[in-house]
Amino acid sequence: MSKAKISLCMIVKDEADFIEQAIGTAKPFIHEIIIVDTGSSDQTPELAESLGAKVFRKSWNNDFSEVRNFSIKQATHPFILVMDADEIISNASTESLSKLCEQLRESPGSAGVVTILNETMSGDVSSTTVVRIFPKDDRYQFKGKIHEQLTFMGGSIQENIDSGVMVKHYGYTQSQITKKNKYERNLSLLIKELNSQSDTSYIQYQIGRTYYIMKEYVQAEHFLNECVEAELKGSRRNFMSSALLTLGYCYIHSRKFDNLLECYQLAIDLFPDYTDLYFMYGVGLIESRAIDAFREIPVIFRKCIELGEASSVKYETVRGVGSFKAHFNLALFYELTGQLEKAVHHYQLSGRNGYSQAQERLHHLLR
Repeated sequence: MSKAKISLCMIVKDEADFIEQAIGTAKPFIHEIIIVDTGSSDQTPELAESLGAKVFRKSWNNDFSEVRNFSIKQATHPFILVMDADEIISNASTESLSKLCEQLRESPGSAGVVTILNETMSGDVSSTTVVRIFPKDDRYQFKGKIHEQLTFMGGSIQENIDSGVMVKHYGYTQSQITKKNKYERNLSLLIKELNSQSDTSYIQYQIGRTYYIMKEYVQAEHFLNECVEAELKGSRRNFMSSALLTLGYCYIHSRKFDNLLECYQLAIDLFPDYTDLYFMYGVGLIESRAIDAFREIPVIFRKCIELGEASSVKYETVRGVGSFKAHFNLALFYELTGQLEKAVHHYQLSGRNGYSQAQERLHHLLR
């Protein structure tokens, strides 16, 4: 076991389908389980108690930070790990967590980040890092009614330290979003938050992303543009890269290819090592069906392969944009242009990663 004792803190409601698995994957690394239930109508509290959790009940007041802060207040150990019930730990070690806790002790204002792997509605897997491990210390508090952020003494976390922990998240698959009406809930809370905040660009980013997932691209464009304009005048925080990426995909869906080019040029000027931006632009070139854009397609996807996968510590990134997905799109280009030897080569490279679409196209070509 890790020398540093860690309390797992979770807030839940109607998570009977997930909670046993979530707690089960965390148990080898933690020493206490704090569950705050905000009004379950299923067996979530009873299941949590049967797994050794201390269960607290708190009425829901449309404020995630309020409940998060209540949950960490109940913890009795010196370090906190925050998880959601629809997540599981897929990789961690007691040694790395012990080392992290020592680093947190020595660096007040620091916090540990975990890598979140999101299974999306399209079947892609995106990865990003999120602050989830920190000392039990009143100076650490969550702020924001939704998409709450951990703060230190009211300001930003001063240093993010990679914990080596990987977490799989299942809450944004189509079935879970539909089941819990997450779109409507999130938008309602975000718009309330927007009206009560002076620093609005992060909330505008989250509203834009929510509208994008809902396929309301005009609304998404509006809020993402507001976010980008504000951040260009300010500190250009880490979510700006994702805002530009999502805005680019909005333009593709809306077939605004001139806007897409402007967005892409700005984005790669600011984030030249963010592979997802090049991949997004390559998708836009394909969708534009413009003759003069056609010759750019292989250049862009070769650039993706040259860069490789983007760092999930720096960016929110989709797995494959710097490898099998880029090889697949290159292979399609070569197949369509009659360069079959090159097409087979790139389908083979793509298929080596287990990418079934590449394997199917390769089988078709060879046959």
